[in-house]
Amino acid sequence: MSIDPNKELEQVHKSAKTTILVGVGVIVTWLLLFNIISEDMSPVLAFFKVLDGINDLFLGLLLVVFIGLGIVAVFTLTNLFTQTITNLYSMRILEDLIRDHLFTGEYRVFFYKLIHFNELPTPSTPFPRYVSSSLIVFAYHYAISWFYLVVFSECLYFAAWSAGVYLDLYPETINTIPLFAIAVPFTARLMAYFKYPYAEEYAAFIPGILFMVMLLLTFVMYMGGNFQFLLEDIYTRQELPYFAKGTLFWKFMLDGVRIAFYPLLGEMIFLYLMYHNLQSNNPLPNKNTQGPSKDSPTDDSIETSQGPSQPSV
Repeated sequence: MSIDPNKELEQVHKSAKTTILVGVGVIVTWLLLFNIISEDMSPVLAFFKVLDGINDLFLGLLLVVFIGLGIVAVFTLTNLFTQTITNLYSMRILEDLIRDHLFTGEYRVFFYKLIHFNELPTPSTPFPRYVSSSLIVFAYHYAISWFYLVVFSECLYFAAWSAGVYLDLYPETINTIPLFAIAVPFTARLMAYFKYPYAEEYAAFIPGILFMVMLLLTFVMYMGGNFQFLLEDIYTRQELPYFAKGTLFWKFMLDGVRIAFYPLLGEMIFLYLMYHNLQSNNPLPNKNTQGPSKDSPTDDSIETSQGPSQPSV
C-alpha cells in the first residue's frame, strides 16, 4: 500500500504544530501552578505573573547554556590533548591541518577536523614536511606539557588537601608534585609508543579528571570557601630561616621549565627510533650502485647521436 507523500508531509506539519502548542500549554500551566503553590498568589495575580515567570525561565536557560558551552569547551580541549597524545602521527596530522586549512583561511574545516582528530586518516609518515612545522608542533607539545603540569599538580594537591594530608614542602622536594603530574599524561604517550592495547582506555579518563577538577575550581572561585590552591599556597608559604616567601613558587616554576621538557625529549627519542626503522625497512637506493636513469644517455644513444664510429687506421 503506497502512502501519498503530500498527505504524509501534511501529517508531519500537523504533528509539529500540535507538539509546539502542547509545549506552550505545559509551560504556561506549570508557571500558573508554580505561582499559585510556591509563590502563594491568587489565581488572577498568578495568571498575570506568567510573563515574568517566562522571562525568569529564559534567563535561567541562558545561564545553563553558557555553563554548558564552557563545559563543552573544556572537555573538547582536554579531549583534543588526549587524542594528540595517544596518536603517534599527531605531529604530521597537526602540520597538515595547520598548513592545508588554518593558513588558507578554512577555519570551519580546520576546527571540524581538529574535533574529529581520531577519525582523520593516518599519514604515511609521522615526520613533518617543513622545519617551521616541526617548531610549531614542538611548541604545541611543550604548551600541553605545561598545561598538564599545572593542572595535575593542582589535582594532586587538592587530593592531599581533601584527605587531610598536610604536604610539608621545601625547595628540595617541591619538584615531586610536578614530576607526578607530568607522569600521568606522559604515561599515555608511552603506552602509545609501545602499542599498549589499553592506551586509549587509560587516556580516556584524563579529560574526566580535568573536567571534575575544573568544575570544582569554578565552584570555589564563584562561591568562595575554605580551599587552598597549590600555586597560591607555595607563593605565600614561608618557613624562616629555611626559605622566604615566594621561594617555593619560583622553585616550582624553575623545575617546571625542565620537567615540562621531558615529554619533548621522549618525542625526540620516538622520532629517532622511527627514523631508524625507516632506514632499516625502506632504505634509500645507493647512488653508486644505481643503474642508468631514464634521463641519462646510454652508450648506444651516444653512439647513435654522434653517428657511426670511424675505423681506426
